[in-house]
Amino acid sequence: MRFFDLHCDTAYKCYIDDEEFDVNRLAVSGECGKVFDEWSQTFAVWIKDDQENPFLLYKNILSDFKSKLGNRPQNLRPIFAVEGGAVLENDSDRIFELWADGIKLLTLTWNGENNIAGGCHTDKGLTNFGKTVIEKMNHLKIGCDLSHLNEKSFFAALDKSVFPLATHSNCKSICDNPRNLTDQQIKVLCKRGGIIGLCFYPEFLGKNVMQKIYENIYHIADIGFENSIAIGSDFDGGEMDKSLDKISKVPDLYAFLSEKGLERGFLDKIFFKNANNYIAKLK
Repeated sequence: MRFFDLHCDTAYKCYIDDEEFDVNRLAVSGECGKVFDEWSQTFAVWIKDDQENPFLLYKNILSDFKSKLGNRPQNLRPIFAVEGGAVLENDSDRIFELWADGIKLLTLTWNGENNIAGGCHTDKGLTNFGKTVIEKMNHLKIGCDLSHLNEKSFFAALDKSVFPLATHSNCKSICDNPRNLTDQQIKVLCKRGGIIGLCFYPEFLGKNVMQKIYENIYHIADIGFENSIAIGSDFDGGEMDKSLDKISKVPDLYAFLSEKGLERGFLDKIFFKNANNYIAKLK
């Protein structure tokens, strides 16, 4: 099978835990990813909203991880992102340095707030600095990741972004968690050409994670956006359910969804094609 994952925190974990990439104790490794015929993996560098010296930390993590990708399997296409706009500190031109490093996606905030916008645990909206950052992202074709934002910041950022998406978010109608998206958010984002990477984190799904992922897929497709559904696992970003705690278990999810009646063409959209089509717009 082909697999495109829009979000994992493996780069951060490899740096913090001093793990290699090819073989490790994490959820994502080169060895585990060999189960796929084609594998596009977005590696996000996690930067907390209140991180000290965030740009320096980002550079250290990215440099460390790129060196560890030297022995990556041939089926892997790595894609780089940053989770946390605090990386820019107070300089919107830092976005040009991220672009030069090959960063394709920037998540504007984590759960708190920074000088760009407010996360889902705050009431802060998009700032003037944030608007400037998004304008420069549009110019550089860097995807504007709206995951983690509160609704006020979400809609304001979406209004300014040319390349919006939510890399790792689920449906609030399925699991009422502040990190999940309302139907209105889903509809407006998808109508603007954005995609939603469904997250495997149990707190954003509820009990029986595979069944809940199916329900999220069914719900988004039912309101008319089957071409906007993707995967954003969030592997190595939290403790996962044992049924889906390593990337090598993704084929089990594919088989489960197939048994639920999802056709092969639709599954290929979810697991690869929709995300691949989105990323192609950023070239």
